Amino acid sequence: MTSSLYPPALHFGIPEKMQPHVRVSASLPDRYQQYRIAQSTDTTYVEAPFGSYITQEIRDPNWIISWQQCFVKEKIRLRPSVSQPMLAMYCILQGNISCRLQGKGKLMLIEKEFGIYYVPSHSQNIADLRPGYYEMVCISFSPAFVRKFIAHHPSFEEIYQQQQRQARRAALLPAIRMDMSDLKVLHEMRHAPDDQALQPHLESRLNDLLSLYFSALTPKYLQNGDQAQKLRQICIYIQNHYHQPLSIAELSKQAGMHINTFERAFKELLSVSPRGYIEHLRLKKAASLLSQTTLSIKEISYSTGYRGANYFTAVFRKRYRCSPREYRKNRLT
Repeated sequence: MTSSLYPPALHFGIPEKMQPHVRVSASLPDRYQQYRIAQSTDTTYVEAPFGSYITQEIRDPNWIISWQQCFVKEKIRLRPSVSQPMLAMYCILQGNISCRLQGKGKLMLIEKEFGIYYVPSHSQNIADLRPGYYEMVCISFSPAFVRKFIAHHPSFEEIYQQQQRQARRAALLPAIRMDMSDLKVLHEMRHAPDDQALQPHLESRLNDLLSLYFSALTPKYLQNGDQAQKLRQICIYIQNHYHQPLSIAELSKQAGMHINTFERAFKELLSVSPRGYIEHLRLKKAASLLSQTTLSIKEISYSTGYRGANYFTAVFRKRYRCSPREYRKNRLT
């Protein structure tokens, strides 16, 4: 069972009419011992008229790794939900699952694909499973764990902020095909030795998995070569000059690209537009100044590149769902 000491975990709601016939156990029947994970700290076996499923969790204050197997005899509609806003990577090892996420609509979870999802607390979600065998891994991250990646992967920032403000709409980053490197990391996680080195080993593999995921989001032609190098130099330039007026046209000239090519390549490399990246850096600095200094809102707006307090307040409110003054008050109380 999870608590506030750990990130939230995903649970599957069973139709009410089946509830009287559901059997739950903390141990696996003999016929399922082959699926047992030695490092698991919490095991749940559920048997119901539609079939059965197994959840085995390995917990740490920064993450929960949940290995899931479903053995479905007849078509079933389950209702995945979480008690707290969850930011997680979901890996489908076997089976295709038709889903509906609150505020996001229909999507298909495809075998051998993984993606990153934000799931609101107590949201109305649906997962339709046809007869067959399903195997999944759900890795739920703490805010502290996610923050480590934001500086290098600003596309993580927006979905992280949705979790922080407990948005009611689900969100996701693209699901991509797993290759042998990704599957190897998952295999190493599943068969890690159950000893004192387990936690650092698993955390290292989680870092590897996230790095592989974000690398796969970047087209191969941008991972190497002159164009990628020019864009990385532009990123460094923006990091050093975000507080100054920046023109996308001028940045594209500096990169030696047509503006349309520059904007498309930049977004493919960082999963965020040039304007979005500039705003990410400005708002991150503004939030830091609000928390750590007594500078006025007007002073902060000009020091982070905004042309006035009113415009800065509007942009800040859109991102953080509160005014700069409210943000400062909340951080100081």
